[in-house]
Amino acid sequence: MNLLQMNVLQMSFSGAVFITAVVIIRGAAIHKLPKKTFLVLWELVMFRLLIPFSIPSVFSVYTLATHSISSTTWPETGTGYDIPTMQGLFVATQGAERPPADVSPSVSVWFMVWCAGILLTGLFFVISYLRCLTEFRTALPVRSHYVEKWLGERPLKRRISVRQSDRISAPLTYGIFRPVILLPKKMDWKKEKQLQYVLSHEYVHICRYDTATKLVAALALCIHWFNPFVWVMYLLFNRDIELACDESVIRQLGEKSKSAYSLMLIDMEAAKSGLLPFCNSFSKNAIEERITAVMKTKKTSLFAICIAAVLIVGVTTAFATSAAGMGEADGIPDTDFSASADFSDSSDFADSSDFADFAGFSAEEFDKLLALRFDGYEDMSVSEFQNKVWELTDTEEYRALLERFSQNTTLYEQKDRNEIASFLFYTLEPLTAEKWQTRDFGGGIASDHPGASDNAMLEFVFSLTIQNADTLTVGEYNAARLGVAGGLRNIMHGKTKEQLRNHSFMQEAIDAEIKELNEKWNTDKLRISVEYFFLPLSELDAGEGRQENVQQGQEHREYPNGTEEDYRSLLDLRTADYQSRSVADFNMDLLEWANESYERMERINIDTAQQDFSVNLDSDELSFVAITAWLSGVENGKYVQSINTGRKEEDPILNQYLPSKTAEENGYGAWCDLFYPFSYHIADKKTLTVGERDACISNMISEIQDFWNGTDIDEMLGMTEDDIVGRLKEIAAEYSNDDITIIIQEDSVSFEKMDERGRAFD
Repeated sequence: MNLLQMNVLQMSFSGAVFITAVVIIRGAAIHKLPKKTFLVLWELVMFRLLIPFSIPSVFSVYTLATHSISSTTWPETGTGYDIPTMQGLFVATQGAERPPADVSPSVSVWFMVWCAGILLTGLFFVISYLRCLTEFRTALPVRSHYVEKWLGERPLKRRISVRQSDRISAPLTYGIFRPVILLPKKMDWKKEKQLQYVLSHEYVHICRYDTATKLVAALALCIHWFNPFVWVMYLLFNRDIELACDESVIRQLGEKSKSAYSLMLIDMEAAKSGLLPFCNSFSKNAIEERITAVMKTKKTSLFAICIAAVLIVGVTTAFATSAAGMGEADGIPDTDFSASADFSDSSDFADSSDFADFAGFSAEEFDKLLALRFDGYEDMSVSEFQNKVWELTDTEEYRALLERFSQNTTLYEQKDRNEIASFLFYTLEPLTAEKWQTRDFGGGIASDHPGASDNAMLEFVFSLTIQNADTLTVGEYNAARLGVAGGLRNIMHGKTKEQLRNHSFMQEAIDAEIKELNEKWNTDKLRISVEYFFLPLSELDAGEGRQENVQQGQEHREYPNGTEEDYRSLLDLRTADYQSRSVADFNMDLLEWANESYERMERINIDTAQQDFSVNLDSDELSFVAITAWLSGVENGKYVQSINTGRKEEDPILNQYLPSKTAEENGYGAWCDLFYPFSYHIADKKTLTVGERDACISNMISEIQDFWNGTDIDEMLGMTEDDIVGRLKEIAAEYSNDDITIIIQEDSVSFEKMDERGRAFD
């Protein structure tokens, strides 16, 4: 293998480890640290992927890894050890004599495949960008007094142009030296506040040279196209660019703009601009994550900045450097064997001691793990297996060793390829952990059409809950896990593009498969539950119906406002005695009404959710639509879901955002925000009346509103989140009874506050 190939593979492996570390940190701290922290980390990852050398460091994780392995584990240089070669992602080869690089057919094939991949990936980006530029050239300058004033207040050495086009549905920015902010032609130019948000967001992209950084990310992706970790980096980096811009805009415009800015993001959510690889698009980009991040944006403290700086330095030192005394030029990898090596099963090793060396453990340590694979363990009941494991591992030393096993990245990467690693992560750990009764397993699958833009994706998480550990066997538990995962992964197979684009069709297909899995695997010993997210194919080219909606300016709503006829048909259910009817009877009538016209129901639902009514309703009618029909509609959604999935009907969960409380003294302000979700459980829908339900829910919401409005802001700032949760629970309990129980989802309550008037509250 020549030096170029060795360097590329080494860079790719080191980059994969670095990416894994950043993904973990991002998941834990995305809402706690300045968003720019993660952009810096991703830029350092790109540097590691593109620069063919690294600086040795005693603080590198690779130094620690090599020190944890006995020196006899390493073969001497030139005695038959080879850098991992390509097969899928990486394969470690050992024991064969290295052939001369210039006559090895496998090397030349690898090199040709790699170059072909670079060429195809690069062409994909270039063609996509040139196609976009061709369309953008038809854009016309924006003639708006507000836009001209906005540009005049923001001088920049690079001249910024603001243009409009009917070829896009959401704002975007392109160009490096002559940046252009491109706005949809159908944008409402009278909404100056929305224009301010959009222009400010795109201006941040321009000031930070995000387009140029995206070019670097695309270059890294082209070179390392075979590495799935780099694809993850490219996706998350683009997300974090948007999160960082959102944060910057909120800091510029003030905390009070969070709600309005979030609503604007929701408006833009449906407006997709297609594939724009080197543009900064203000369209759908993990919209839920963006809104959550916006609502949790706080003033950056000096402590957070220090933590971010320490984190960047620490992570870079640990993952962007190589092992001290062992660089790439030596022809030896910076770590032990690749954590991404592909072994179909343990037969790739002469014995378990080879696999122990591979994972970085001594033979004696690995024997302790293997000792827990009792003869016939799959025929044991779960409780019998647990007791035997707990008895054998009832020492501090044994438990510490198992902790090391469970945190070992090399073993974790092999859990779907090696039976020893599979036993550890899919059997031993789930069944003997502290919370063993319920375990979540996740996964995902994409359709297999050529081209990334031609594929739909299904992400899922399923839970296995052990009902009877004395009768359920370990083998039955493993069979259920494999059966459910396999069934979910098969859903996408054989589907046409038209079917994958049809969200309703796919949802029915997924729900049908989940129902079948429930019928097959749910028993009195084991219960399964499945949650999923389906991302269909892009609907940009789905036909005339979509284009007609865009032409009519309805891109911000999936359905237009409800009509007078829509509301009159719903209000027909508001009979003289509707409040005394049982919830069960009223819900069935509402379900029948909804089944008559799905679009009619959606029009009213969107009106209610957005408080955007085009029909005049008196207070009683509005209460019926916004409370009675809304609550029953949510309950019916849970009822239909339970029918489709075979699961027990879940309780409705509703979210409430309260308006910010603010105060100001001498130019300094204070504020506090409250978000709380609550659920409610109806003991029997046949006995609880609609009026009783509506009164309990609406009175509870009103009293919480009164508590919020009636409490002085200084008193509120002196309260903790626990104080707030305690008060919410008291109010919920006050309006609960034997027929309906209201539960505050205390783990999800968010009480945020800030006082800059000379004193601080934590």
